[in-house]
Parts: sequence; structure tokens; C-alpha cells
Amino acid sequence: MRFHFRFIPHWKTWLIVSGIMVVLALGAFFIRGLNYGIDFTGGSQMNLKFNHAVTTTAIKTVLAQNNVAGSTVVFIGTGRKNVLITTPTISEHQRGALLSQFGKKIGSFDEISTTRVSSIIGQQTEQRALLAVIIAIVAIILYITVRFEWKFALSGIIAMVHDVVITVGLIALIHIQLTEYFIMAVLTIFGYSITDKIIVFDRIRENLKKKKKNDPLDELVNTSLNQVLVRSINTSTTVAIALLALLIFAGSSIRDFALTMFIGVIVGTYSSIFIASPIWLRWHLADESKRKRPQTRPAPRT
Repeated sequence: MRFHFRFIPHWKTWLIVSGIMVVLALGAFFIRGLNYGIDFTGGSQMNLKFNHAVTTTAIKTVLAQNNVAGSTVVFIGTGRKNVLITTPTISEHQRGALLSQFGKKIGSFDEISTTRVSSIIGQQTEQRALLAVIIAIVAIILYITVRFEWKFALSGIIAMVHDVVITVGLIALIHIQLTEYFIMAVLTIFGYSITDKIIVFDRIRENLKKKKKNDPLDELVNTSLNQVLVRSINTSTTVAIALLALLIFAGSSIRDFALTMFIGVIVGTYSSIFIASPIWLRWHLADESKRKRPQTRPAPRT
């Protein structure tokens, strides 16, 4: 059975829905903010494995008694024995006092590892992350402009920014801790999102070559979207299943990466069908209308 959905006739609805999602995402970003990890802010991270199950309350009580504010506690694996404690930058003396108090008030444990990141390194990480995002956007614009045209490129970039804004907004709402894995996830979303859109644009370009003079462009784009719909859904579903496996079975750091990617894949697939192509279409039709509009010439001087 072949389906033929009417995507383009409802383009205003899709853009309104996306506009609302973007506004809500920006609201979550500015109101709740992002939960930056020590990769960006600097600090200390201790990986401890207790000999018995422990509670978050017990660990945070010891942290509070030692005046270590702004810390996070994350359990690794099952059993609530292996815990990852992230704190602001503390001295070696404070770290020793903390470990001693954990042993006295919670129980014996093994110190698996301790990582320290200075605030300067955190700032450098943030700058490198921003630079990586800018380079990725510029490279994508150049690639699509060379392969297609600049209208396709900017339409794809607008839709891709839409994907990232909504993804980051949801991450801010969930408030998971951001590490370098988050930047990897965002760059991967860039790649996945724009690849999906290139496939749609490629089909539109192929159909444009077959277009007859009186064929409506709206219908051509709508047909192109229906032709790639099954492929987009199948690809996204396959990727989503793999990410769900990571969400269920992977460790906490990989789990956050998988969650970010999962959100990005869903939003990216949506925008490839409902946002990128309608933006290009309205832009293309507006330019055609301008070209066909008769040019008014100034009246000759007498």
C-alpha cells in the first residue's frame, strides 16, 4: 500500500508548531539553564566503590558537613555501590578529609579514580566546543551550497538550528550534566540532521529535472517528501533502537550521550519532512514571484 500524505498544504501548521517548540526550548534554556559538568566549569570528580549499598542523602550529608556545596552524586551501574561524586575545585586537604568522613560515616570503600580539571581548562574546553560547532556549521553551508544551491543550504541550516535548539532546551529541562560527550552528541546531531535533509533535497532536485512547465511546485515537493518518507522513518527507527539499547545498558556518561542523540534524531527527522523543505519552497516561490512581477520603469522626462 502506498501512502500519499499532504505535508505541504499544512506548512503553516508545521511552522507554528515548531515555533512554539523553539520558544518553549529557549524558555527552558534561559530559565532553568544548563547543568555544566567539570569539563566546562572545572572541579574534582571522585569515583568511589563502597562495599555496601549507599544512599544519595548519606553522601550529600557528608559533603554538606564539609562545606562542599554545588556537588552532584551519580550512581554507576546497579546495586548503588559505585558512585561518581563531582565537586567544585577542592584542595588535596579537603579531598582527604572528605574521604576520611566517607569511611567513618558511610562505610569502607575503594577509591577507583580521582579526576581534577582546573577552571582554565574548563574555559578552554568551552571555547573549543564553540569553535567546533561554528566550523561544523560553516562546513555544512559550504558543502550544501556547492552540491545544491545557497537556498537549500540556508534552509537546511535553519532546520538544523531548529533541531539543536529544541534538543538543548529539552536537555536543559531534564537538567542532565553536560560533559564533552554532549558536544560530541551535538556535532553528531548536526551530521545526522543535515544528511537526512540532503536526501530530501536530492530527491527534490531530481524531480525538478523532470518537472513540466505547468506542474505545480508545491505538489512536486510534496511528492518528493512522500518518496523519501519510508526511508527516513526506517533509518531513524534503526538509530533510535540502538540508542535505546545504550540508554538501558550503558554507563551514566554514555547514557547522557545516547539521550541527547535520541532526542536529536527524533527532532531531526521531524524537521527534515516538515520544516526544511517548506522553508525552501516558500523561499523559492517568493523569488519566482519577484522575477515574474513586471518591472515598473520611471516615466520619461518631457
